[in-house]
Amino acid sequence: MLRGMLFCIGILPSGCLCAISNVLAFLAEHVVGYRRKVAMDNLRKAFPEKSEKELRRIASASYRNFFDTTLNIFRIRYASQKRVMRSVAFKNLEMMQNLYAKGKDGVLLAGHYSCWEYIGTVQLSIGHQTIAAYQPLSFAPLENVIAEARRRFGAKMAVLREVFRVLMEHQARGKLTMTLMVSDQSPARGSCTHWVTLLGQLTPVLIGPERIAQKLNSAVMYLRIVERRRFRYEYELVMLSENAAEEKPMAITKKFYIELEKDLRRAPHCWMWTHKRWKHQNRYEIEKKYE
Repeated sequence: MLRGMLFCIGILPSGCLCAISNVLAFLAEHVVGYRRKVAMDNLRKAFPEKSEKELRRIASASYRNFFDTTLNIFRIRYASQKRVMRSVAFKNLEMMQNLYAKGKDGVLLAGHYSCWEYIGTVQLSIGHQTIAAYQPLSFAPLENVIAEARRRFGAKMAVLREVFRVLMEHQARGKLTMTLMVSDQSPARGSCTHWVTLLGQLTPVLIGPERIAQKLNSAVMYLRIVERRRFRYEYELVMLSENAAEEKPMAITKKFYIELEKDLRRAPHCWMWTHKRWKHQNRYEIEKKYE
């Protein structure tokens, strides 16, 4: 029954998906009140210069962005390939193709920003084996649909804790990889050992993606996502380092957050403000390891 419902949603035209997303966003924000206070507190910290009216508008749009991203997963899984490919355009795909010609692996870093789910379609245009790093959901039926969507065009999935092993196996077989990692998660409370400044806020960061790239001496790119209109996206690749092993510690991570902040200032509604982004700021004085 669930799959049948998701199939029906996935094949709908964009206008219908927008309407569904609008309704779900309204219910989440104004009826359920899902993390509304968290979102507003985050926005006040990030943009103290903006009025409450502006911040509320950004918050409301961010709820729509969340449900747009969710509905896009069902489109990728169930819509025709033609419709899926119309939903995304790559601006400079030759960057990946040039890396393949040089025999270089790639790591593609993205934030929880706009809709990154279409990256799996890149497998149709590059020689690398695309690997999507992920954390499984506890609700298995939905997790299965998401995994099928991400694998549909030939990408492989790797649980986050097993990514390095999977990449080493591919490297041992001489197969070049292009690995997508969503990299702006907050560390666990006891693991806040590396920090950057994001939107004026001390922010603890994970450095696992950087370390993986350095061990493999991969090229590292940032995935810039521009929403041309709802359910239509442009992906641009920004080179952070062509040889990660040559970079100083934290250099790649800092470059990633510089690019992410550019996007957050350009279109802040595309980020998931309902996450408790700065809940561990009090750990900074304890750890004394600000980079």
